[in-house]
Amino acid sequence: MKDYSTSKALHVHLLENGFMPSYNCWTKHGERGVILEDNEEEEDSDNYPMFTEDGDSRMGEDEAEEEPIFDEPIFDDPDDDLGRAILDAKINCGSEKERLKLAKMLEDHNKLLYPNCEDGQKKLGTTLELLQWKVENGTSDKGFEKLLKIINKMLPGENVLPSSTYEAKKVVCPLGLEVQKIHACINDCILYREEYENLNACPVCSALRYKIRRDDPGDVEGESTPRKRVPAKVMWYAPIISRLKRLFQNKEHAKLLLRHPADGSQWRKIDREFKSFSDDARNLRFGLSSDGFNPFGEQSSSHSTWPVTLCIYNLPPWLCMKRKFIMMPVLIQGPRQPGNDIDVYLRPLVEELLQLWREEGVPVWDEHEQKEFNLRALLFVTINDWSALSNISGQSNKGYNACTHCLGETDSTYLGNKNVYLGHRRFLPKQHHVRKRGKHFRGEADNRTKPTRPTGDVIYDMVKDLKVIFGKGPGG
Repeated sequence: MKDYSTSKALHVHLLENGFMPSYNCWTKHGERGVILEDNEEEEDSDNYPMFTEDGDSRMGEDEAEEEPIFDEPIFDDPDDDLGRAILDAKINCGSEKERLKLAKMLEDHNKLLYPNCEDGQKKLGTTLELLQWKVENGTSDKGFEKLLKIINKMLPGENVLPSSTYEAKKVVCPLGLEVQKIHACINDCILYREEYENLNACPVCSALRYKIRRDDPGDVEGESTPRKRVPAKVMWYAPIISRLKRLFQNKEHAKLLLRHPADGSQWRKIDREFKSFSDDARNLRFGLSSDGFNPFGEQSSSHSTWPVTLCIYNLPPWLCMKRKFIMMPVLIQGPRQPGNDIDVYLRPLVEELLQLWREEGVPVWDEHEQKEFNLRALLFVTINDWSALSNISGQSNKGYNACTHCLGETDSTYLGNKNVYLGHRRFLPKQHHVRKRGKHFRGEADNRTKPTRPTGDVIYDMVKDLKVIFGKGPGG
């Protein structure tokens, strides 16, 4: 110890030799982050197919492959709905790469499963049926792949049935829609997108973006490729505009979107105040809902994953709540609920809703009317339980001013160990007999009128000067 008895000597030694050989990524000096567990896979595949902007399904970086270049075949007009849908999509697609993929898909649609197939089974149709069976029965990717190999052995050797789950999904990938996987701060401060896309730590709480592996030397010099890193938290976002375009491309669905009830007071108020929006019955009105659930079904676990769903109120009442017409644009990963920081995760959805609300809207092809129109949409209503209402609205629903109607005029008092609210008689009709009875209300009658619901302008004036920094960590 004599050689390192002074702080200057220690400092020089650390600069020259470091803490230990190949220790380049600091993980043992109080860094804020999530430790990667021993039984946790290093490759963050999540078993979800990733759909890129071109509709390409990526199951992992190692499986990514270049799209083959092929001569585009020429087909006559298909005689079935699926073939015509693929041909129409090919004619109306925007990019050359997408057009080639749809041409390959049309080729698979016309290709027999094996030569001289007497039943007329085609490659695309059979693959779609098998994938549908997989989803309906909850079969894992591994189990489905074993089934494909068994079926391949039963068929003639020249068959073109996919031999793996990845190949099966590649066959139908042009039918898929984009799903974005967005990294998030573990403390819900930010999403790593736009200006934060290339950061490795949160600018608010300094938490690391990726999980920390024990005894990780970091990116060692000489390695051909850097080691894969697992994000501390992710959210999944499914853009809604592309899904709405797909909805209107179906003739029957586009026809249903013209049938909606218009007798509600809120619906009529929108019709009165926004005439340009209500003039076209195809402009959509969404209902947003969100709540947490435990995907593992264990009562002892406090894991909370939060989906955000959108239902379309333009549909007939008996269809608007059907699973087929409900979108889930946002899925927020646990284990902790986002709480009031859910606004961070709603930002991509809000950006698309603002785009749909603009006067020019979004150009969409209407298969029922056989013409293009500018689609607009608005958020019509939110559906939540009492706790989620506070998270979505940003207004506290606990304590003395818990009422979302009365706000600062809430009549409350502290009784025992809880807040009680005694002003409910104000909402009764003026001549109601309970208003006059004071036996159970301090012996007093209540002749007050109910509080006036504040307008949007009043609410905006209350919050416009608030500066909110999201997050549960330091600085949030």
